[in-house]
Amino acid sequence: MTGEVVGLTAVAKQMNERICQIEGYAQEIMNRCEAAHDYKHVDRVRRWAVRIAEAEGYQHTDLVQTAALLHDIGLVDGRTGHGPRGAEMAAQFLRENGLFSAPEIKEIAMAIGNHTSLDGEGTLDVILRDADILDLLGPVGIMRAFTSKAAQPEYRPDNVKGDTWGITAVEVTTRFTSGQGVGHTIVDQLNFQISCYENLYTTAAQEWARPLQAYMRSFLCELESQVLMT
Repeated sequence: MTGEVVGLTAVAKQMNERICQIEGYAQEIMNRCEAAHDYKHVDRVRRWAVRIAEAEGYQHTDLVQTAALLHDIGLVDGRTGHGPRGAEMAAQFLRENGLFSAPEIKEIAMAIGNHTSLDGEGTLDVILRDADILDLLGPVGIMRAFTSKAAQPEYRPDNVKGDTWGITAVEVTTRFTSGQGVGHTIVDQLNFQISCYENLYTTAAQEWARPLQAYMRSFLCELESQVLMT
C-alpha cells in the first residue's frame, strides 16, 4: 500500500469517527424532541443533503452531514428561534470537541441559523434548506403533518381540502406576518407543506420534489373524494 493510499485511508477513518461523534450528540438531543423532529428526521435530511451536494458538485460532505444532523438541535429549547439557537449550540459543541476549523464551524453554524428562513445564499445554506424542505413532502411529509398536528382536527367536513388548498409560499408568508399561522386543521398543515416546494433553490431538489408534491396533492383529492363519497 502506497503512502498516499495510507494517508487517504487515515483521513477517511478520522472523518468517519468525527461523524459518529456528531451522530451520538444529535441522537441524544433529538430524541428529546417531538416525533416529527426526532433523530429520524435529521437523518433523512442528512441523506437528502448529501444527494443534493453530490448533484451540486459540493465536495465537503462532512460539513453537509454535520449541518444536517445538527440543524434542529435548538428545538430542545422550544420552537421559537430554534435556528439561531441551534447554530450557537452546534458551534459550541464543535469548538469544544475540536471537530472542525473555525471557518468551517462558522459555515456550519450559518447554515443552521438560516435554515428556518430564506436568508443565506451560501452553498451549504441552500443545500441544508432544500434538504429540510424535501422532508416535508411526499409520504414522509404526510406522516410528519399528522404526527406534528395530532391535537388538531384532520379536516373540515364542509371543506375537506381546506381554505388553504392551493396556497402559495408568498401567501403563507403573508399569513404568518399577519398572525394567522398555518391554519386549524391537519389538512391546512399539508397545504402549507405543499407550498414549500416553491422555496426550493437547487434544480436537483426541485426535480426530486415534484412527484412528492404531486403525491400530496393527490392524497388530499382522494381524501376529499372518499369523505364526500363522490
